[in-house]
Amino acid sequence: MNAFEFGNELWNLFTNDESLVKLLDVDVNDESSYVKHYRQEDVAPELFNVENLPSIAFYFADAGSTVNDYLNLGLLRIDIYTSYRDDVEPIRKRIVDIIHERFDERVRAEGQRSSGITNVYKYRLEFTPLIFT
Repeated sequence: MNAFEFGNELWNLFTNDESLVKLLDVDVNDESSYVKHYRQEDVAPELFNVENLPSIAFYFADAGSTVNDYLNLGLLRIDIYTSYRDDVEPIRKRIVDIIHERFDERVRAEGQRSSGITNVYKYRLEFTPLIFT
């Protein structure tokens, strides 16, 4: 898969996972609720809406070359945004389980990051899947 296909696969996995939908408090009867809680891009603080918490953003931030001209080492970031630190753990666990089950990928880096938004907690997961060039 290339980065776009990988992102689309993540969208399908995340939005169809009943546990994650419930953890993110998505209104399944409202299509627009999905795009409020799932973002496929880095979220700039000035574009953030705290009414959409909790939410996740998943995107490829970069890709590095490998010895194989047909594969790159992608840097997949998944940012979890919540009102409270304690709300992150079950969301993090479910995301990691989904990615491990589908892609057999492990977390390469993780930790709290500044959201740049008052009273919004941000936790970042990083994965490094191989993606086609």
